[in-house]
Amino acid sequence: MENVVEEKRLGKKGFTYYSIKWMVFLAGLFVLATGGAFMIKSAFGSATWDVLHIGLSLRSSWSIGLWVQIVGLLMIGLSCWIDRTKPQVGSFINVILIGIFLNLILGLPIYPSVMAWWESLLFLMSGICILGFGVGMYVSTGLGAGPRDGLTIVLAKKTGLSIRLVRTLLEGTALLLGWLLGGPVAAGTFLSVFLIGPVMQASIGFWRKQLAKLDAPEDVEEPGLRVNG
Repeated sequence: MENVVEEKRLGKKGFTYYSIKWMVFLAGLFVLATGGAFMIKSAFGSATWDVLHIGLSLRSSWSIGLWVQIVGLLMIGLSCWIDRTKPQVGSFINVILIGIFLNLILGLPIYPSVMAWWESLLFLMSGICILGFGVGMYVSTGLGAGPRDGLTIVLAKKTGLSIRLVRTLLEGTALLLGWLLGGPVAAGTFLSVFLIGPVMQASIGFWRKQLAKLDAPEDVEEPGLRVNG
């Protein structure tokens, strides 16, 4: 009888826990896209990979969000091919939704048509903080690595290079290609390289603690049965 009660309790708790994890994951993707849109609209420089996405968009008739999806899916496919593994469902959801969210947020009529320098700076700094916070939200759930994260880890494992070096090479390659295609490179682009990391790290720590609290065992007393007592 005691085991049956415990299984029911853990089953309900597990469902609630994973439901909240998915909510945090999806909300994180939306927050990330919002930060990216703010940086793009600031005109002070977009995030590294968005320089590539914008450059590709300028050279084609396709939207920035669609290029986010195309580049992301190509990177997921490359990672799986190199590592001979199957991708997580969350990884596909990641790239598809970020592309949709980014197009949606960029299309909202919430941006001034002309911005003073301090307004552009405000959009840039807000975008960096929001983007970093969003990345921390979805990463903390472990439901699906972003395409760049997955490819970084796979290449580091296969080449023996450090994760930091591989990520730097990937970021540099994306930035160079984006710039050659006409993507916007400005001071904010390089500023984001140094600032997004600390915001992301703080966000991961915060959300992991929140999710750990939800997953912590509880002392529950069922009618007619004392647990842990």
